[in-house]
Order: sequence, then C-alpha cells, then structure tokens
Amino acid sequence: MNLLDKQYVYVRRYRQIVDVMIKHGFGYLVDRFGLRPFRSFREKLFGPKPLKEQILILSEALRLRLALEELGPTFIKFGQILSTRHDLVPKEYIVELEKLQDNVPPFEFSEAKKVIEKEFEEKIEDIFRTFDQEQIAAASIGQVYSATLYQGEKVAVKVMRPGIETIIETDIAILLSMARFAEKHIRESKFFNPVGFVDEFSRIIRHEIDYTHEAQNAERFYFNFHGSDTVKIPRMYWEYSTKHVLCQEFSEGIRISNLQQLEAAGLDKKKISTDLANAYLKMIFEDGFYHADPHPGNILVSPEGKIIFLDFGMAGHIDPGLRENLSNLIMAIQSDDIDFLIEALTDLGLISDVGSESQILRTKLEELLNKYYNLSSKFIDPTAFLRDIIDIFAKTRGRIPTNLMLLSKTLVIRDEISRNLDPDHNFGEMTGPYVKKMLEDRTKTSHIIKSARKTVIDFINLIKHFPKRMNHLLSKAEKGTLKLELEHLGLDGLVEELDIISNRLSFSMIIAALIVGSSLIIQTRMSPTLFGVPLLGIIGFLIAGFLGLGLLISIIRSGKW
Repeated sequence: MNLLDKQYVYVRRYRQIVDVMIKHGFGYLVDRFGLRPFRSFREKLFGPKPLKEQILILSEALRLRLALEELGPTFIKFGQILSTRHDLVPKEYIVELEKLQDNVPPFEFSEAKKVIEKEFEEKIEDIFRTFDQEQIAAASIGQVYSATLYQGEKVAVKVMRPGIETIIETDIAILLSMARFAEKHIRESKFFNPVGFVDEFSRIIRHEIDYTHEAQNAERFYFNFHGSDTVKIPRMYWEYSTKHVLCQEFSEGIRISNLQQLEAAGLDKKKISTDLANAYLKMIFEDGFYHADPHPGNILVSPEGKIIFLDFGMAGHIDPGLRENLSNLIMAIQSDDIDFLIEALTDLGLISDVGSESQILRTKLEELLNKYYNLSSKFIDPTAFLRDIIDIFAKTRGRIPTNLMLLSKTLVIRDEISRNLDPDHNFGEMTGPYVKKMLEDRTKTSHIIKSARKTVIDFINLIKHFPKRMNHLLSKAEKGTLKLELEHLGLDGLVEELDIISNRLSFSMIIAALIVGSSLIIQTRMSPTLFGVPLLGIIGFLIAGFLGLGLLISIIRSGKW
C-alpha cells in the first residue's frame, strides 16, 4: 500500500469513527480529541443533529459500549483492556465494558480456505482428511473449525480473519494520534498516560494477531500441566500452525458457567471450583505464568471433570521480582509497618519515590494496615487484597502498573467463576500455605545470602561506573550540551486560549481586508458588473459575509463571548 492509499484509508476510517461517536452522543469528544476536521460540512456550520430518543434514554456507559462494538475488533479489544483498569475507569463503565463481545458476522468458509491454502501452499484436502465447513466459534480476529488430520486426530483449527491486520494497524495509528493529541492539549489526560496505555494495548493486540505467540503460550501451559489429574491443556500441532492458522487438539466439554449441564452430567461443582483455584495457585506461585483471559467461554469441564483451558492469546508473567515485592506487601501488613509498606509499594511502581507520597495516601494506607492487622496469611485473600490496594491508588490518582492490573483482573474473574460454582469458596484459605511458604523462604539463610550478594554486586557496580558517569556529566557541562528538562504546570489552558484568540484575530483581519478591498473595487466601476456594481466587489462582500457568519457561529457555540 503506497503512502497516498494509506492516507486515504486513514481519512476514511477517521470519518467512520467520528460518525459512530456522534451517532452515540459523543460529539463533544470528537471536538476534544481534535477530530472536528472529519465532521461533515453541515455539522461544522450548524452543529450536530439532535440525538434520537432511543439513544438519549440509554446511559453514557451503555452508549460507549455500543459505539465500541460498532467500531469493530480493535475498539472492542481496546474496551476489554479498559475494563481491567479500575484505577482509570469509573465502576459503571467497567460493568458495561466487561460485557463487550466480539459480535461480528462470521466470514465465509471460502475465505478461510484461501487463508489456509496460502499459508501452507497446499490444497486444504491435502492437509486435512476432513474439514467441517461450518465454524464452531467466531470472533473478531478469527474463527474456529473442527477438522481431522490424516493420522486420525480430531483438531480445532483457528483461522485469522482476512484483512484484520490492516484494520488493526490503521486503528492503532489513529488511537495513538488521538492519545498524543490528548496528552498535548487535554491537561487532565496526563494523569492517565494515554500514549503509554495505547502503546501497551498495541503490544497486546499485535500478539493476538500473530498466532505464533498464542501457540508458544499454549505449549508452555501444556508442559506446565502435563500429567495433571485436574487440568487439561489441548496439545499444539506445530506442523499445522502458522502466523495466521492455529491447530490444536480438539477438546469437548461443558462451559464452566453452565451449572445446569454440570449437574446433569453428575459433576461435583465444589471440586471444580477448588480445582480451578488450585490451577491458578500453581500458575501464580509455582510457574510464574498464568492464563490471563479466564472468562467462562475460555474454560470447559471435560466429562471426567477436568478443567480445560482454551484461548491462550493473553497470558501474564510473574517474575521473581514481582513475587518478592508482593510478599513484601504481606510482610508489611503483618508487621503493621507503614514505612515498610510504602517502600514495598515504591518497589512495585505504585509510588514514584519514597517520601513522595501524599498525606491522604499515607492515611489510606494506615487504614489498610488496620484492616488486615494481626490476620494470619491464610485469611488474606489475594484477590481482595489487590483490589484494596488498587482502589486506594485509584482514589488518590495514583498509577497502577499494567502487570498488577492484569493479575488483579484475572483473579477477580476467576473468583466470580469459583463462587458461582461454590458460594462458600474461600480463596484466601487456599492461598495460605503458598503465602506462608513464600514468607518462610524469605527468612532462609540461602535467600539472605543471595540478597546480600546482589546488594554488594550492585554497590560495586555503582562505585565502578560512578567516575565515568560523573566525567560524562562534567564533560557535557563544559561543552554546553548539558540539557535540563523542565515541565510547566497549569499553562496548557492559557496556551490553548491564546492560540484560539490569535486564530480568531487573524480570521477577523482577513475578513476586514476582504471588506475594505471589495469596497475599493466597487468604487472603481471596473467590469464585469452586476446591476451596475463590479462583480468582483460583490463576490468579495459575499465571501466576507460568509466567513464572518461562520466566525460568529463558532464564537456563539464556544460559549465564550
């Protein structure tokens, strides 16, 4: 696609986004995000049409969900990621965004066949013995078919939707430009770090449109649970998988949320709830790698009662550093040490620096200490504990690291599933032994020696590199190339106002010049004329009048006159 074609695609997509936003009552956001040039000429002049009555009666949160669904795959995924950000998005919006579904019509089998044959450069009948032409599941990025290999194994084949990569890349570019505009022109947006959020979202969705990443995740889960009596991970068939086609062992089972079918099959719901919780405890505390999209559609229960995980596009990592910082949090809570708690939160990235916390935040953290004071670790539910931490920072306008938000969201969804199966489910009690072991490991001599060794090495490296860095700093100062970055606060609004004033003043001068020039032309009696008046002068007056009317309307609509 050449540059001109790309620009045309972007402009057309911008128009679609603006039309959908206005249709669902978000015209004010169109102007706020600098999308006004993509409004229709009529709307620029007279404003948007009144909203339909059936739209007005809906809540803003519901209208946002409907708008995102209409905008397609990228925006649906964007909304789903937004629904994990309890620190950024109000609760009523979270509730609606969690309902976002990939409600898109399935694509034809002929299209899927083309994708498969292009990927393998073979006829589909030469690759699979049988291939069912009716999809068994459809989503915005791809859809799944059942097939049989020539070796006799029944498999599930996921095929990527044709053209989806171009759509997603276009939408990411648009979201990024909107985020940059917001960060530059909307003062309040800086707290939300819109550019960073879109960058993180683009990383996630680009992984989803490359099935190689999902296959790698599936393979890792398969080995982590190989030989398990309670969990089954479908086997990957790498020789039948590519970037756009994914082939896995076909797994049949009952959706974990379908309680009636589970009961009819004679399965023990309480055991299923416990097995699911234990699976996540293993993923988090032992493997450091967990399934991060556990909504009921991605978890089945086999006829034998095994938990079957599906769709491995989104996975979370818990590195040793994060695990250690989380254990520091629990230790700080148990020892009722506010300074240790703040230090642990700083290491997690929730506080920028020790001593930079506000008095309000400190008070909230002291309340948290009182809530969990003197509780045994088995009574500290990680799900509730993380939510309490996130709620505190959301209310005090703090920033929550993405990995922590993903972990919290995953645990919340898992907790809802387990409680649906067993209302008496107690995740905190099940977590107790893991947390206790983790805390005991921290006090072992081997761990202390390892920590001390790391501290000594870090200190030696600091001393080793300090002269070089100091010399580099002084050298820059001598050459006059040392730069200091200063950020002004509170002036963005003034700069924007001055920009609007200067634009209106320039526009007014142009109109005045047209009026004066047209008046002079009329005095010359030059040809051609209309009713004895020079035509050029009449045209000049009409243009000036039209521009003046437009300026007047924009001033009145701004409410600042």
